[in-house]
Amino acid sequence: MLKSILSLIGVGLLWGATNPFIRLGSIGIESVNSGSRWRNLWLELRMITTRLNYWVPFLLNQMGSAMYVWTLQHTNLTIAVPVANSLSFAFTAVTGYFLGEKLPGKSIMIGTIFVCIGSSLMLYDKMSSEQ
Repeated sequence: MLKSILSLIGVGLLWGATNPFIRLGSIGIESVNSGSRWRNLWLELRMITTRLNYWVPFLLNQMGSAMYVWTLQHTNLTIAVPVANSLSFAFTAVTGYFLGEKLPGKSIMIGTIFVCIGSSLMLYDKMSSEQ
């Protein structure tokens, strides 16, 4: 069970910490406007494929997805989903803050804390029932 918990923390970290970096790496894509839908698609693809500061966090994020699939094979789905998603949101907020973004509002932060506490209680219950 400890391996599953550490895997879920890793998934939350890989998903959450990479989101602000992916956002930074894709800055400017919304300003691409050539007048043609197909030309816009081509210019957007070319812009994204040439940015290493987009691809490195994107690939790390995808490694988190692969880890999540592996974790789902060994963890109860009703525990894995809320734990990974709540940790992902928390890591996104913290990483974004360290990169200069403002923190989400107070009610969102309180809700995130409650979800993390609830996820922790679910993990505690799962661990205590296995012993």
